[in-house]
Amino acid sequence: MEKTFSIKDILFQYFSALPKAAREKFTMENSDDPKSLSEGWEEALTSDTAEGIIESFRYYNVLNAISNQGNRDKFCLSYNETDALIYPFVVKSIFNMFPDEIGNALLKKSECSTVDDLINVLKKPPAISKETRNSFRLTLMENINNPILSFLYSMVYLMGFSSGGESSFLTRVFPIVKKWDGHILDAGGGSGFAGLMLSTRGPTTYIDFSPFRARRAKAIAKMATINEGNEDFFEKMLDLIDLESGTFGLTLDRGLIPPLTTSITKNLHHESGDLSSLPKHLGPFDGAIITDVLEHTTNPKDVLSNVAMTLKPNAPLLLTVPTEMNGKYQKEMEEENGLTFPFLLHIRFFSNEMIEKMAQNTGLKVVDFHPFSYKKIESQKPIPMEVMALLRKD
Repeated sequence: MEKTFSIKDILFQYFSALPKAAREKFTMENSDDPKSLSEGWEEALTSDTAEGIIESFRYYNVLNAISNQGNRDKFCLSYNETDALIYPFVVKSIFNMFPDEIGNALLKKSECSTVDDLINVLKKPPAISKETRNSFRLTLMENINNPILSFLYSMVYLMGFSSGGESSFLTRVFPIVKKWDGHILDAGGGSGFAGLMLSTRGPTTYIDFSPFRARRAKAIAKMATINEGNEDFFEKMLDLIDLESGTFGLTLDRGLIPPLTTSITKNLHHESGDLSSLPKHLGPFDGAIITDVLEHTTNPKDVLSNVAMTLKPNAPLLLTVPTEMNGKYQKEMEEENGLTFPFLLHIRFFSNEMIEKMAQNTGLKVVDFHPFSYKKIESQKPIPMEVMALLRKD
């Protein structure tokens, strides 16, 4: 029977690995015991109460603070940092999700007898471990499935509040979509920031595969507008997004954020569900966005098809994805650095032709492509690493 992991399981392993001095910074109710902390923080991080949301912000700020001190490599909650104290648990958890024959083949190729031996090799300097790390990553990519993705995205949920794409949404997507009329679907809504912005223009439905994210996004929308004793809540949320996005040199252009009014709570509806098998009661919608989502899925065509089926005839759909060339450079970077896991968990990349083909097969047609995020290369024209595609339902 496949082992499934809860938020509490991962937190317990993380807190158990931290030295007491670091663990004390996460103290809850005067306790820094790993079991108590994992139970308490699971409750806060999956809560839809104002108290739980505010407490979860404390968790993310503490996590960021200890991850940027001198022992960053050890104390960070990461799946790709080989010096992180939680790294052995992550590798072993994923390894145990491989079919036995796949795991045994990986051990044989790596000249290891057990998964613990494999972890010891992976933790060695890249000059020694690069080949084994690349083998692990490629094995993962060839055998990736929903349990593996579920585990890794539970990790991502615990690693930060931000979805990572809020800044890009605000500057590129929102100026277009805010002009749309009618009911809009935010497919793969993440932190809830995009849905919150979309609801300032009219009816919006947010959906995310994580019930935790969906509940939290709903609570955040209420807190950001009603401000029951938390008048500075929304600013604190923006500060947290900027703090986490700063790792990639990104900040929110707050001048683009419209006023938040109580109408948002009436306009914004939250759902949780798998985008490859959307709840039948959803729609029909007057438009949809799928931003920074398809690159994380094993079945992007199914996701696009299911979202398209919820649209009214002639309704627009806007998506953003990394380009095929982005995938080429990511693969080269992963191999050179010996990453154990795909960078940013990007597992799919797209050419314009691929998008056009998916659109044709899902009852959509391409209206326009808008490439962005260019990479400058000596003696060559800058190459777009991402593309925004505007599609329309036939």
